[in-house]
Amino acid sequence: MDIFILCEKIKLQSKIKSCVIEFANDFDFSTVANQLRNFQYYEKMSEALTELQTILGEDTDNIKILACMLKASADVYEIYKDKGISDKIYFDTMKCYTRFIDETYKMTGKLYFDRYWWTSRQAGCHLFRIGELEYEMKHFGGNIVIGIHIPSDVDFSPSAIDNSLASAKQFFSTYYPELSKTEYRCHSWLLDRQLKEMLNGNSNILSFQSRFEIFNEGEIGTDFIEWLYNTKSTDYAMLPENTSLQKNVKKHLLSGGVIRNAYGRLK
Repeated sequence: MDIFILCEKIKLQSKIKSCVIEFANDFDFSTVANQLRNFQYYEKMSEALTELQTILGEDTDNIKILACMLKASADVYEIYKDKGISDKIYFDTMKCYTRFIDETYKMTGKLYFDRYWWTSRQAGCHLFRIGELEYEMKHFGGNIVIGIHIPSDVDFSPSAIDNSLASAKQFFSTYYPELSKTEYRCHSWLLDRQLKEMLNGNSNILSFQSRFEIFNEGEIGTDFIEWLYNTKSTDYAMLPENTSLQKNVKKHLLSGGVIRNAYGRLK
């Protein structure tokens, strides 16, 4: 896969795409080949990212690191092809770049890539978008679990989630048969049991929650504010109240409540 074709296929924002191509045309990617290749080793991802940032140096709007992430993502297309994984899954997975930049633009009004700390998973072939959800092969010592992630553009209806989970189980049985019996887990504010008091019984969120056995109530977090309120501000009094969930969570926070990122395993 060519980095320029990848930018076209994922419909990268035109202004960002122009900057990426301008950088890529003048950059010798062989100088970071080891770091980009090391994204493919889960235990080396973090170190590889730190080394890459050091090599790239000052990076206005993170265009350099975005170009490198896209180059690594283009390179792993060969892994997809060797395994027989479809182009649909490949491009659905790599559209994360466009989605992340859109999310940041909605919050800041600026086209900017700020999710480089996350995308080594896509660039290293550890995470796949299968239907509505993303699935990460997470390493814990000598064990692997499938981590479920919820993209911001998800269709959260029960039928769509059913289809995604069924497709994921078939995917891993086919392409990673050693993981066919692996446990599926989710770590998210959407699993916080307190949400049951803030949503009606027909809620898609509660339907999603019901699929999991919560084995750890999790840590207190504020990252949910970005997804629920489309802002990173923690000035709770200024949070919008456009939906009943926004209104109820805001009331909960202003009364001294917290939201936790709970841990669940798929039943």
